[in-house]
Amino acid sequence: MSAADAIDLHAIAVTLLTDMGGSYNADGEWIENNPASSIIDAVIQPSKGVQLMDLPEGLREQAQYFLWSRAPVEVDDRILTNGKTYRVLFAWPRPEGGFTRAALGLLK
Repeated sequence: MSAADAIDLHAIAVTLLTDMGGSYNADGEWIENNPASSIIDAVIQPSKGVQLMDLPEGLREQAQYFLWSRAPVEVDDRILTNGKTYRVLFAWPRPEGGFTRAALGLLK
C-alpha cells in the first residue's frame, strides 16, 4: 500500500488556515487579513524519535505531531482539529508520492 493510499484510508477532515498577508492602513499600521479557511483530509499522529531526525535541530523539541495529507500544506499554516490548533513547523511536499508530510507544533 502506498502512502497516498494509506492517507485516503485513514484521513479525517481537518480545517486548514492559511495566512493571507495584510496591508498598511492610512496611519501606517499593519492590518492582518483574515486567514483563508478550507477543509482538507489528513492523518495526524504523535511524533516518534526517528521521524524527528528529519527536522532541523531547532524544531525537534517543538514538533509533537506529524501530518500526512494529499492537500498542499505549507510552513506557518495552522491546522484545527478536535478543539486543538497546530502550527506547521516544517513541510515535505512529495509530488511523486502525491502527498505532503508536515511537522506540527501544538499552539497554546
